[in-house]
Amino acid sequence: MSSGRKSLGWIFQVITAVILVVAVLAHLLRVHIWGSYKGLPTYQDVIAAFKNPLVLGMELVLAGAAIYHALYGLHMVLVEANLVKEEKSRKILTILGSAMFIYALILSIILAIKP
Repeated sequence: MSSGRKSLGWIFQVITAVILVVAVLAHLLRVHIWGSYKGLPTYQDVIAAFKNPLVLGMELVLAGAAIYHALYGLHMVLVEANLVKEEKSRKILTILGSAMFIYALILSIILAIKP
């Protein structure tokens, strides 16, 4: 892998780490601290939240960041431990990550349009 591609991968790794920290903090504050006065959210509360385009978008950003961050970390471990060749790892994990994000997207859309 060229050093430019590796550097870009690490930059995305750092960006997704920041996104994950901010998103988890926002979730904890919104749901468990500020929202806890009325108890845990019900299924209907979650469905109602997904109808908000901002919540839906943020959930997809969170899913994408988590998928990229986890799979890039796994890629680096596999490659640096010489368990899988770099090109093969990148291809397999790109396919896996794409499938995971498509699943998250479809599930989010189903929740958003659910009556």
